[in-house]
Amino acid sequence: MNKKFVLLGEQFLVVMGLQVFFLNYFKSAVVPLFFLIWLLILVWDGNIEVALFMAFITGIIYDLISKGFYGMTSITFLVIVYINSFLKIKSITGRISSIFIFSIIYFMMGLFKYPEGFLWNFNTLLRYSLIFALYNSMVGFFIEASMRRLRLKWKAKKGYLSI
Repeated sequence: MNKKFVLLGEQFLVVMGLQVFFLNYFKSAVVPLFFLIWLLILVWDGNIEVALFMAFITGIIYDLISKGFYGMTSITFLVIVYINSFLKIKSITGRISSIFIFSIIYFMMGLFKYPEGFLWNFNTLLRYSLIFALYNSMVGFFIEASMRRLRLKWKAKKGYLSI
């Protein structure tokens, strides 16, 4: 079995576990969306095709977990991953900023109903979308910081083993 697919499966199970845990046990109006953060990180790591496929899968799973309208989250994830695939972001500041922006876009897209407009008034929509984006940015920062630290350790070990 390919090592990349095993790593992807492990990441998927951890992200799904975190998402289910936060949706079920944190009775808050806004919880971080680990699926979105993971999909953005997949694109930044160069796995665009995998991220597009996983956007569809995670969107369906998220709709099943959150009892949403089936397929709407998949479409939103696909659009966000597709737009993000054109951005070549390397710095941690740029990545956190894009997590913040894409989180706001996701939150607002979820509350837009075509003929009527947004389901909430502007102040409430702005407040909750900023809280949601802030949660996602904090989670994204911790994930990015830990990934960079792990990569440095792996490079050090690889150099040590090659001597």
